[in-house]
Amino acid sequence: MPISIFAQHGLALRKTAIALVVTMTLMLLDSKNPDWFAGMRASSHAAMQPIYQMSVLPSFASHWAEGTMMSKESLRRENVQLHAQLLHAQAKLQQQDYILAQNARLQGILSTTKPDQYDLNLAQVIGTDTNPLKQIVVINKGRNSGVKVGQTAIDESGILGQIINVYPQTSRLLLLTDELLSVAVTVRRTGQRAIVSGRGLPQTLSLDYIFKTSDVRVGDELVSSGLGGRFPAGYRVGRVIKINPEQQGNFMDIDVTPAANFVDNSYVLVLQDKASKPEYETPPQIALP
Repeated sequence: MPISIFAQHGLALRKTAIALVVTMTLMLLDSKNPDWFAGMRASSHAAMQPIYQMSVLPSFASHWAEGTMMSKESLRRENVQLHAQLLHAQAKLQQQDYILAQNARLQGILSTTKPDQYDLNLAQVIGTDTNPLKQIVVINKGRNSGVKVGQTAIDESGILGQIINVYPQTSRLLLLTDELLSVAVTVRRTGQRAIVSGRGLPQTLSLDYIFKTSDVRVGDELVSSGLGGRFPAGYRVGRVIKINPEQQGNFMDIDVTPAANFVDNSYVLVLQDKASKPEYETPPQIALP
């Protein structure tokens, strides 16, 4: 005969009441003498340990992920900061190298032998000519500083060119590398005279009017001879680097590397007759970058 729903509820209540009585009895006995149930208590704790660990696992995973993300973000920020500091330090080193190189160059220019008949007027290159085909630069000294058309400009190594235009505060300097400019030279080793001309390139000059029978060698130094009065005598012009004796005609094709620096000519010295400099002009001031 099937048990009715009311009978099932009564059975459940009886079981619950029995469980409560047993539980209260065990709790009373445990409070009276805890040592009786120490082993059972330890076993129950050991059995519940995996459940405890599983319950804290989501929280642990959340903290671990958060810590990992914060650590990665901190490392990324530190890396960016260090990279920026490195770039800043490299930029400073580049500027210091440039200043040291300019100081060394200025010391070389100012130590150039000063002839008795000339004053050396230090000028700074402030621009280039608008025509890219011309080898012309603009300097920051002009008529007010005693600069005149035809005066020679040099650096610490040799002749740079000649002044072609003068204004109150600036001047235009035609470089020796321009195709329109030439200088009379002497081969220092033999004393032979010739002409050095520009080719429109800052790295190469041409030695002209040298017969194929002449004694000219690679490495020969060329200095200005002073013939024609356009350039003063005794200044370095260049050095022979290549000789092509197969050139048609009676003359050799000779390449010359210039003595002066036509690539990085930040400062120049203008050779001025002592009488041409105005009395009111003060000594040149060197403005380092």
